[in-house]
Amino acid sequence: MKKQSLFIVLIVLCIITMAVGYSIFRTNAEVSGKTASAKDFDVIFTKIGEIKREGCTKASALISEDKKTVTINFETLSYKGAYADFPITLKNVGAIPAKLQSINQYGLGYDKVNVSYTGIDVTDLVLNPGDEKEFYVRVSWKQDLKEDKSNYKFYIKFNYIQG
Repeated sequence: MKKQSLFIVLIVLCIITMAVGYSIFRTNAEVSGKTASAKDFDVIFTKIGEIKREGCTKASALISEDKKTVTINFETLSYKGAYADFPITLKNVGAIPAKLQSINQYGLGYDKVNVSYTGIDVTDLVLNPGDEKEFYVRVSWKQDLKEDKSNYKFYIKFNYIQG
């Protein structure tokens, strides 16, 4: 009788061990099947449209060679509320959907300038493969100074995650 009880306990333990092993293997297989490789995931800046400006003498924007950052230059904002609007187009050239996680600005340490984004936001909106999205970067003067003849330059980069 003791041998039969021991045999039944061993069979139950063996079945439990196999079930746990299967569930671990299955979870790992699902995760590796859903992650994307770097070549499948790619959102780039494609075009800078016609820049509109009011009270700003010069404004330009340039897409980097790797198409991952945009450099924005502007100068001589003449009065409070003076602005330059930069229409920028980006495209998902990867094979999987992407959504915007964050926007990084580098090199703009000026409290006189306000930067705002319209047409794009950090939301749950997904950019599918092949989709393009146009958005605007507005740089405006927020001080009560008559004129500022300084040159300003900063960079923007968007961080995307798998959608």
